[in-house]
Amino acid sequence: MRSRRRSGVSAVVGTAIAVMIFFTVMIPMWLYIQQIQTIFMDEVSRRLQFEVEKLNEKLEVIATLQPPEINPFGKRSLFIIMMNKGPVEISVPTLYVESSRIGLQKIEGTEFKMPPGAVVVKSLNFFVEPNEKVVVRAPTLRGNSFVSGEPIGPNALPYLLVVQLSNVSLGYRYRVEVAVERGESVNMIRGCVSLREEEFAEGCKGSAYATRFISSVEDMSDVFAFNIVPGVYIVRALQCSYDGSSCANISPSPVRVEANGHVVVQIGPLPRLVIPTPIPLQISPLQPNLMVLLGESDIELNATIPFIVSLGNNTEPLRNINVQLEVIAYDNVTLTTTILSTSLNRLSPGDSYIGLFTLRVRDEGDQKWQYGGYIVYQTKVLNAQGLVTGNNYQEEDLLSPEAQGVVYVCKWWYEGANVRTSCRAPTP
Repeated sequence: MRSRRRSGVSAVVGTAIAVMIFFTVMIPMWLYIQQIQTIFMDEVSRRLQFEVEKLNEKLEVIATLQPPEINPFGKRSLFIIMMNKGPVEISVPTLYVESSRIGLQKIEGTEFKMPPGAVVVKSLNFFVEPNEKVVVRAPTLRGNSFVSGEPIGPNALPYLLVVQLSNVSLGYRYRVEVAVERGESVNMIRGCVSLREEEFAEGCKGSAYATRFISSVEDMSDVFAFNIVPGVYIVRALQCSYDGSSCANISPSPVRVEANGHVVVQIGPLPRLVIPTPIPLQISPLQPNLMVLLGESDIELNATIPFIVSLGNNTEPLRNINVQLEVIAYDNVTLTTTILSTSLNRLSPGDSYIGLFTLRVRDEGDQKWQYGGYIVYQTKVLNAQGLVTGNNYQEEDLLSPEAQGVVYVCKWWYEGANVRTSCRAPTP
């Protein structure tokens, strides 16, 4: 009896201990494992988001110089432009300058937090000496490192500013000036320019100019080249007398140019191709005296009038050539229309085009000796457009835009064994 009670108590105690172990050990361990897994997945998600944001960082760094004229000691300060072109915010803790003269230098006070689309324009506390080349490196907190383009320096200007003058004239002296734009704030002035390599001994400056005297046709070179760093420049072109005593500005200069690479500036009216008139375009009927016959039982027919349009050699191609046939007189016939028109898409110099106009003709004669009539028509080129110049040419600009012709409408019939015809000519 006692042994049975002891065994029952043991079973209850064992069950209680098992339940206690389950609730005090297993469940907390299971919750701990779930919590660890949640922390792990959150960390993985944050890391993936971090890597995506790192890949989406797009920072453009442009390094340039300030002209020595704005510095009391004639030094050229380093100037940077940074643009956040990515969809995420970028934090730049500091900037570094890699110099060919003193190596890697950290620039103090250059911490930036740039939202998407932000632009930083700043003059740095770093002076670039002659014969020195530098690049700017911008590391980010996500681990990216962005570097400015080609190394720059007072004697290493990476880009060309080419000024092209049009319609220069003999006997004049031309002067082209390029100067860094001066704004209200000295800290915002950026750019440096040189003309020739021999000036690189001292380095670039805030302005440069070139002159050229046009004395012969062989000298009529109208291209002026300047070496520049990224910046904002004012370009002016002047036409001076042979001795340079009097000068006049060439429109549309002065021109403001913002350069971040090679730039070509055109000043002056662009040369225009002049096509001599009248344009050698001619139109004529292939059968100026056309005869059509109506049978004894016929009262109407189609009169097909062929014409040719030709363009001479010494001219430009033409397009949208509008051609018209107009009936200017008729007698003893009836017409369904008196004006017909067509358009030619294109005609090159030396080419010809053959076309057809069709008139519906009806003979109105009521007696055999009255059968027959006539039609006097005129073919005409109304207008055309030059394919090269874009000029719109009218009739007065064309060599032979008009030509006339006659259609004779004749009637034939039998009189016994004989065939009789009746025609009518226009009255002079």
